[in-house]
Amino acid sequence: MPAKKFVLLVLLAAGAAGAGWFAAVQTGRAGLAAPAADGRKIKYYQSAMHPWIKSDQPGKCPICGMDLVPVHEGEAGLMTDEKLVVLSPARATVVGVQTGEVRRAPLTRTLRVAGMIDDDQTQHRYISARVAGRVEHLHVHTTGVAIAAGAPFATLYSPDVLGAERLYVERLKAGPAFTASELASARERLLQLGLTVDEVANLGQTLQPDALVTVRAPFAGTVIAVNDAAHEGGYLKEGDLIFTLADFSSMWFVFDAYEADLPWLRIGQKIAVMAGSRHDETVVAPITFMDPNLDEATHTAHVRVVLDNADGKLLHRETAHAQVQIDSPPVLLVPRSAVLFTSAQPVAYVDQGGHAYEPRAVRLGRAGDDDYEVLGGLAEGEHVVTQGALLLDAQAQLSHPEPRPAK
Repeated sequence: MPAKKFVLLVLLAAGAAGAGWFAAVQTGRAGLAAPAADGRKIKYYQSAMHPWIKSDQPGKCPICGMDLVPVHEGEAGLMTDEKLVVLSPARATVVGVQTGEVRRAPLTRTLRVAGMIDDDQTQHRYISARVAGRVEHLHVHTTGVAIAAGAPFATLYSPDVLGAERLYVERLKAGPAFTASELASARERLLQLGLTVDEVANLGQTLQPDALVTVRAPFAGTVIAVNDAAHEGGYLKEGDLIFTLADFSSMWFVFDAYEADLPWLRIGQKIAVMAGSRHDETVVAPITFMDPNLDEATHTAHVRVVLDNADGKLLHRETAHAQVQIDSPPVLLVPRSAVLFTSAQPVAYVDQGGHAYEPRAVRLGRAGDDDYEVLGGLAEGEHVVTQGALLLDAQAQLSHPEPRPAK
């Protein structure tokens, strides 16, 4: 074969190969406009089940696995929900979208309250003057003093006591001149005026009437109030309050519960109480009383817990804090971080797959520590955006500025 003819054949072959390569490249570059079997050009490929999934090449839907359907020029393709927010994979990575599952589980809440340590008001004893008289000597001068049962509070000078003792002594000396009932009546009068059995017996031995009477503590306790008139030289009328005595062996933790928190509380529920006087030691005790009457101004109710204070560490009227750990029966829950309050109704973004997210109006019930109770708008097993939802909502507002109708 002549050399010139051979070179010509090589050039023709190279030209044909180059033309084929160029045509292939152009077809690959056009991609979206490649001709179909009937001559129409394909704009893109789309998932029939998830229409926001589009590609310029044939393939399968990454969500459902179905073949992508070609959409030709002149065709509108499958419409997507106008409220749907679709992100590209790169943008989804930048936004850092994370999701959580809508699940059914107990709703947990930790209720933190502040209150006061008070004494048990049912154990108050009011020490009053049984007879009118002048205060000769005051044995207790201030509040906070611990006193034993039978210990003296005050010594009064009383003409009434002097007269009653004289009558009793005269009847003792007269002997048979007075009946047993008359003698017993005189003795009973002395006991009514505040003398003890031992003091009456001693009077029967000495036969020396005395105008002094000692006011004593009926039981052991702590003085929490003193009458301003109860001072040496002061005059008390019969029935005047002298001291108020309290028993600090058990104390009350009293706090006000808000109206919205009352459904979480019940009689017998355990509460962990922390008071500074116990150096952050926790005392666990049940609720013993819930006032059914709400305060008109604050809409709160008094709640009471009885605490053992045998060691005397709890201080009267000190501030204390408490925690109530509450678990409800299983309910439908959505993470609190998934719920946005940027519109008329709470909204959560539901993951539809393929970086597409649907804004969904939800109805919420009680709020827990990490979750909300779901009353409507979401189904168990759905996944909602827990991180990046605010950016999705901003994108939705920019794309669709008109208010979204509530479901």
